Amino acid sequence: MKKTLKICGIVLGSILLLILIVNIGFSLWLKYKLPDYLKNKTPYEISYQSLNVEILSGSISANQIKVKTKQPNNLERIALDGSLEGLNISRLSIIQFLKNDRIEANSIKLTKPNLQVRLAKPKVDKTGKNPIPFTIKNIEIENGNIGIKKSDQTQLFSAKDLNLDVKNLSLNQNPNELPFALDSYNITAKDFFFRLDQVYSISCSDITTNNGKLEITDFEMKSLVDFKNWEQSFRSQKSLFGIKSKSLIFDELVFSKTNLSLKNAKIKDPEFVIQNRDNKVVKTNKEKSQFDLNFENVDILNGKLSILKANGKKTLSIAKFDANIKSFLMNEDTSKNKLPFSYQDYKITGSQFFYDAGKYYTMDLSSFNMTSQHIDLMNFKLNPKVTRAAFVRMIPMENDLFDISAKRIQLNGLKWKFEKDQPDILLKEARLTNVDANIFRSKIPKDNPKEKLLYSKLLRSIKFPLVVENLNLVQSKLVYEEDKPDSNGPGKVFFTNFNMNVKNLNSNKRKGANTKVPIVINCRFMDASPMKVNWNFDTANMRDNFTIGGYINHLPANDINPFIKPYMNITATGTITGLNFDFKGNNDIMNGKFRITHKDLKVTILDKNTKEKKKFLSAVANLVVKKDSKKFPESVDIYVERNKQRSFFNFYWKGIEDGLKKSLLVIKID
Repeated sequence: MKKTLKICGIVLGSILLLILIVNIGFSLWLKYKLPDYLKNKTPYEISYQSLNVEILSGSISANQIKVKTKQPNNLERIALDGSLEGLNISRLSIIQFLKNDRIEANSIKLTKPNLQVRLAKPKVDKTGKNPIPFTIKNIEIENGNIGIKKSDQTQLFSAKDLNLDVKNLSLNQNPNELPFALDSYNITAKDFFFRLDQVYSISCSDITTNNGKLEITDFEMKSLVDFKNWEQSFRSQKSLFGIKSKSLIFDELVFSKTNLSLKNAKIKDPEFVIQNRDNKVVKTNKEKSQFDLNFENVDILNGKLSILKANGKKTLSIAKFDANIKSFLMNEDTSKNKLPFSYQDYKITGSQFFYDAGKYYTMDLSSFNMTSQHIDLMNFKLNPKVTRAAFVRMIPMENDLFDISAKRIQLNGLKWKFEKDQPDILLKEARLTNVDANIFRSKIPKDNPKEKLLYSKLLRSIKFPLVVENLNLVQSKLVYEEDKPDSNGPGKVFFTNFNMNVKNLNSNKRKGANTKVPIVINCRFMDASPMKVNWNFDTANMRDNFTIGGYINHLPANDINPFIKPYMNITATGTITGLNFDFKGNNDIMNGKFRITHKDLKVTILDKNTKEKKKFLSAVANLVVKKDSKKFPESVDIYVERNKQRSFFNFYWKGIEDGLKKSLLVIKID
């Protein structure tokens, strides 16, 4: 046993002695022969004040180093130009560096480097990818000025006054994961620049870390190619992004190949610009990102947003907004949903919102306030882009032109979610205040053959659960104008002081829920007479049965002339002291009772084409129409069949029209 231990000791001692001799010999060789080797056998001119090599640890240290590439135009080699006050490398593979232009080391420390680096032309490996040019787990840079370019002279990285300490760094070439991962980092730098990929770069004037907090000043992420070149070369990308911010602050920012997370983020004075391509040539990329985004709390202060079309015109813009998002998460599980992320809560406030709503309209808001449960919009406007005459020339068939504004729109008690890729929306109250809506329709274009659905069927056609428990329209004004080719100007009917309550507005998609929709309207008809309407329908009723009844009191007859003149070819004077109606109908017919009381009523019958007074027929009509009605006249029965190419309100008006004709005119008028 003692003999065995003695032999082992001798062998171990011999090995250690051999290592010591090799270490001393290699150090002496480096001291006396390395300068000649570097001068004659490497592509670099290198000088240094001192050099130390430790074979046991595999480390190299040197100081007062100067380096310059002998053949700067040789793209097969890494080009170096500059100086370092100190260099410390642990476990460097010299063979990989000299033979394959790869830097492989456990750690590297550069003291006061002033270096310009041009990477070698990448060599494609067996996988068809460009190999990563270096593998260094730990990097430390002290007070450096460094610039790195690719072989084609495009800037890859640059920084001044750079102080960097990175632990356990690993680079990644999987495009669906983050480009790098690390355990910890500390950095301070000025005029920082980094090229993210073929399209984007990031830059900032200052970057610092302090106790895990990262602060960035004058941040910018921008495209390195113009929009036209991007549109042609990167067809799988739908949008080109640009971001500027005066200040970014991140708490506890954590990187890994599959996860980017942070505790708090504060983004000050950002400007977001998104330019979308035309949708004609986009090739969709079916691969989904394999990394997670997990942000505990994000604040955006005094932001601006612009979304542009391919021609540079704005699709959407917000002049100023503030936002807070809590517990934002996007991962493999959330990406399977229709909404590819989740969040706990959010709040967004902003001003001067603009949206290009398509061919005919733009939309504006003076301000907005949104949370996950409430939406508050101020000074909403839906503006026509074109005049009425231009609109009529543009449309292939009959359609409405809307001009709508609202002082305030409030949505309260909002609850929504996605289930089986379908939204599920419940809203406690929608309140629209001071709405001013003008609806214009010209009868000059050809009829639209498409069936106009009654509101019960229209709501039922919504494919997801939707319930609005209370919809209130407050102190509003509605105007409907219809222009006929054979009339002198548009027929017009309008309602002022319009107040409407709708309960249980629903899409008949929630099992066991009440599907009946009662509507109560109080307003002034033609800004002259009190009017009340009770209207009821049931979204579950497949025949679309409905009832609608109400009254109009003390209506000067000449106030309805703007509408009855184009359609009934009559005008009237006097007073309609009361007009009552009680109709019921479905998708095919409407019938019911109509009664009118009047005083000092006279009618004038007009020629259909010239609109001139027909004296004889007018005289005959006024003989039949009594000057004053009875106090309680008998009602007349109305019956109309629905033209399904016309709206519900056209259907309703036909009932009123039928009642007026039967009450006032007992002679047939062409």
